[in-house]
Amino acid sequence: MKAEFTTPEIEILKQFNAITGRRFRATKSNLKGISARLKDGYTEQEIIEVIQVKTLEWKNNPTMSAHLNPVTIFRPSNFDKYINQVLTIKENPQQYAKHFKQINRIKSSAADDLASLTDLYGD
Repeated sequence: MKAEFTTPEIEILKQFNAITGRRFRATKSNLKGISARLKDGYTEQEIIEVIQVKTLEWKNNPTMSAHLNPVTIFRPSNFDKYINQVLTIKENPQQYAKHFKQINRIKSSAADDLASLTDLYGD
């Protein structure tokens, strides 16, 4: 029987899969960006928040759904923008709810549930 080992990168990838509903494997290409973002000083919580926001924004968007993958999310040129998006949401969740509706052309969204957003990101 092969012993399974885990690292923070593997745990974050498991969370990525749970949040997005995807099944990415713990390959070098999928873990490389996660490892680099951790080395850049981002916390596991910040990384999970980015995954949550991009999933809300992209999962039901036919054009962007294909980009909901570890390579794109954790690319250095993208991640800094995404972390700043999380900060903007924390500052004004109502503004984001309107933005989310517009980009996805829907009448309501998970971002409308301010109680859940507050639970995720605090006041």
